[in-house]
Amino acid sequence: MSDKKSQLIVGIQGSPRPQGNCGLLLEAALQGAAEAGATTLNIHLNDLNIRPCQGCGGCYKTGKCVINDDMDTVYSALENMDALIFTSPVYFGGVTAQAKAMIDRCQPYWVRKFLLNDPISKDNRRRDLLFMSVLGSDKQDMVEGIRTNVKYFHSVITMDGDYLELIFPKVDLPGEIAEHWEALGQAREAGARLVK
Repeated sequence: MSDKKSQLIVGIQGSPRPQGNCGLLLEAALQGAAEAGATTLNIHLNDLNIRPCQGCGGCYKTGKCVINDDMDTVYSALENMDALIFTSPVYFGGVTAQAKAMIDRCQPYWVRKFLLNDPISKDNRRRDLLFMSVLGSDKQDMVEGIRTNVKYFHSVITMDGDYLELIFPKVDLPGEIAEHWEALGQAREAGARLVK
């Protein structure tokens, strides 16, 4: 009998719709990770009370946010994860308001990494990030906008782990991703590949 701890794959959904396209992609990816032997955690940001970053500088000495709210749940997950699956549809060329609030509240991790030399991963473990998204159009500039935002987030929280993405254009109606050729299968496979 092995006492090896299973890996924790955290899923964070930025879409306000729990069973929308990003929700379906996240469920498929987490299923793939679970089938590969990981423990999974699914966080739906719209269910949490997360205040926007106040730009107060309160984290600059301690690397901890001074706001006490449901972001503490996200902090705990990010600090204990082995890999992250993050989803958000493209809203005006970027992530949703829920996802942006969460990303901005990760400023303490930027402080820890670049100012305090106290990285999020105490054992310097590299953690991969899989980003999945959908957008109603196929405009490349909209994809570049969201990609830039998520890659900056990735650079702060993953200890230089791999950045992976699945972005599906021309998917707009709720649940439409289920009709997209192989999208959910690709998400499931990508989730499984996160488990090392």
